[in-house]
Amino acid sequence: MNPRRLPVIALSLSLGLLSAALVATPAQALPEPASPASVTPIPRIEPIAGAKIFTGALQDLDALGYTESEYLVGLRGPKVYSYIGSSTRVRVADAPKSPQGEYRSRIIVRAPKDPADFNGRVLVEMMNTTALVDIDVAWQQAHEYLAREGWAYVGITVQQTGINALRTFTRQPGRYTDLGLNLMVPKAAKDGVAGPRDPSLAWDLTSQVGTLLASDLPANPLSGYGVESMYLTGQSQMGGYATTYINAIHPRHRVYDGFLVAYRGGGATNLQYAAPRNGAVPSTSASLRQRRIHGRGAPVITLQTWSDPLRGPQPGDEAAFEKALWRPDADTPNDKFRLWEIAGASHNDRWGAEEAIGVIRRDSPIPATGTCGWTAPSGVNDFPARFAWHSALDALARWHEDGIAPATGQRLQRAGAGAAELDDRGNPLGGLRLPRIDVPVATYTPTSPPGSGLLGAFCPLTGGQTPLSNAALSARYPTVEDYVAAVASDADADVAAGILLPEDAAALVESARRGPAAEAQTVREY
Repeated sequence: MNPRRLPVIALSLSLGLLSAALVATPAQALPEPASPASVTPIPRIEPIAGAKIFTGALQDLDALGYTESEYLVGLRGPKVYSYIGSSTRVRVADAPKSPQGEYRSRIIVRAPKDPADFNGRVLVEMMNTTALVDIDVAWQQAHEYLAREGWAYVGITVQQTGINALRTFTRQPGRYTDLGLNLMVPKAAKDGVAGPRDPSLAWDLTSQVGTLLASDLPANPLSGYGVESMYLTGQSQMGGYATTYINAIHPRHRVYDGFLVAYRGGGATNLQYAAPRNGAVPSTSASLRQRRIHGRGAPVITLQTWSDPLRGPQPGDEAAFEKALWRPDADTPNDKFRLWEIAGASHNDRWGAEEAIGVIRRDSPIPATGTCGWTAPSGVNDFPARFAWHSALDALARWHEDGIAPATGQRLQRAGAGAAELDDRGNPLGGLRLPRIDVPVATYTPTSPPGSGLLGAFCPLTGGQTPLSNAALSARYPTVEDYVAAVASDADADVAAGILLPEDAAALVESARRGPAAEAQTVREY
C-alpha cells in the first residue's frame, strides 16, 4: 500500500518508531542522534477567491493543461525551534501567542487540470523574497519539465516580507488586506527592519502544508489526485532555509521525500528570530554541523552555479566552509547526497531574471527599471541552467522512488575554497558540463558590472556573457551543420551520463540549428 494513503497520524507515528529504531541500531547509527518524528498537525485552509494571484504564473497555464489556485493557510499549534549548542538537535517550544491572532500565510497550487495527467509527484517551493516580493524561482526554472511530466507545484509564502508585498498587489488592491496574514513572533513584530525576515514560523508552515498535501482530507487542494511523493526546494536565500529545514526539522517531521537545494552558497538560515547587533543579524546556525547538509536517509541534491558561493569563506573559516559546502557525495541508507556545480551558470541568469521581473512589473509597485553596466556585445548570462534543474528533479524523484542513484557530477576546479580555474576562453574548468560549455559560443562570467536603477542592485547576482568573435566561431564551426553535429554529440554524451534529459537534449539541438553566431547573441536588457 502506498504510505501516502495511510491516515496522517498513523503515518507520522510509524515514522517515529522507524526513526527511533534507526537511532538505536549501531549498524545504522546516524552521525548525530535524530529527534523522534512527531505528529504534524493539519493546518486550517480556505480558498482565496478570484483568479488574479500575486506571483501567479506568467505562462499560459491553460495551454499547458494546468490550473492555478490560491489558499489561505492557518497554522495549528505551531512550534518554534532553537538549536542546542553547535549540534543539529533542537529545543521545541509552543510559538508565542501572536498579537495579530492566528499565524497564517498563503500557498499557490498549480496542477494538471485532469488528475489522470498527474504523475503523483509534488514540488513544494519556499518562495524567494530577495526582491522583496515572492518569486517562484523553481517554477520559473523548471515549469517546462514539470508540465510535460505532470508534476503538481505548490509555492509557499514563508516570510513576512512576502506577506507585506501582498498588501501592495496592483492588479487587485485589497485582495489580501483583510486576510490577517502574519508570520512574525511578537519580538520580531517590534523590529521594523529585521522582523519581516523572521524565520520562526516557516518551519511548521512548511511541514503542515506538506502534511495536508499528503492527506486524504477533502480540504487538501490535491484531493483526488493521488499524491505519491513530495519534494521540497528553495533557491538562494531559500536554499539556506532548505538547508536548515533538512538538518533541524526533517528529522522530527519526516514530511518530504527528498530535497533540491539550489544556489545556497555556504550558509544556513537561523531557526528563530535573532535581534540585530551592531546593525547585523547574528548567525545562530553557523556551526559546521548546522551548515553541512545531511538528509538522514532522504535524498538531497544540491545545485550550485559558478557564482556560488557569492561570498567566499572568511579568514579562518576556509576548512569548515569547504567541509560544509563541498562535502563528499554519498549513497548510503542514512546519507544520500549529490552536489552538482553547473559550469557556466550564474546565480541569476536571463531566464530567471525575465520571469522575476515579469512578476514584479505585473504585480508590484516596485519600479523594476534599470540594467547592469553591459557594453555591447556583452549582456546577461544566457546559459541554460534550467536544464540542470530538470535533470536534478528527475534524478531526485528516481532516487527516492526507484533507488536509482544520480550521476556523480565532477566539481568545478577551484584553487582550494576559492575562485574557479578557467580555460583559455575564460570559462570554468570542471563542473557539470552541458553543451554550451563544451561546445562554446561565448565566454560567461559569474557576475556583472554595476548598473543603474533597482535592477542594478542585482548585478552582483547576475552573470554576464560575451560572444566569441565571428572569426573564432568560424574557425571552430566552419558550417552550421558542424556546430549542430558538435552540440548533438555532446548532448548525447550528457544524456548517457545522466545529467541531461533526452527532451532537453533535443531542445538544445533544435536551438543549435540557428547557428553559433545566433546562439552567442546576448541581450543587455531583461
